[in-house]
Amino acid sequence: MTTEEVVNSPVEHQEKTTPLQFLDLGLQFEQIRNEVMQAVTNVLETQRFVLGLEVEQLEAEISDYLGCRFAVSCASGTDALMLALMATGVSSGDEVITTPFTFVATASAIVRAGATPVFADIDPKSYNLDPESMARAITSRTRAVIPVHLFGLPAEMEPINDV
Repeated sequence: MTTEEVVNSPVEHQEKTTPLQFLDLGLQFEQIRNEVMQAVTNVLETQRFVLGLEVEQLEAEISDYLGCRFAVSCASGTDALMLALMATGVSSGDEVITTPFTFVATASAIVRAGATPVFADIDPKSYNLDPESMARAITSRTRAVIPVHLFGLPAEMEPINDV
């Protein structure tokens, strides 16, 4: 059989699968559609794509909400992780504990900072970082922990902070 015949041959036992959906962003978008569309329209009409009024307003709202002097927005979650790691001085030879059940950017940012990602187990109910597993993963080289908040469910920060 030639390559062309293999590529073009019908698949006899092809199974149809439905992807597992953890989070319905479409439903969330429908609830805030008008607000989002107005904000996007404003940005397109003013042509202020970088550091515009919307960014200033977002940073002010976040700093007010958190009760801190400043908030810095980022282009992506990856950038935010890199800034946090750089601000805490994470570098070569350090270890950063995190969860394996996250987007690749979490471990990628750790590696980009020169550190080694150390994966602790997750809680089977929340899928977030398990504080006990995290505690067992700590070594003398541990410099930071990145607990990922997943699917709108925050990680158990009290026991994580206690450790």
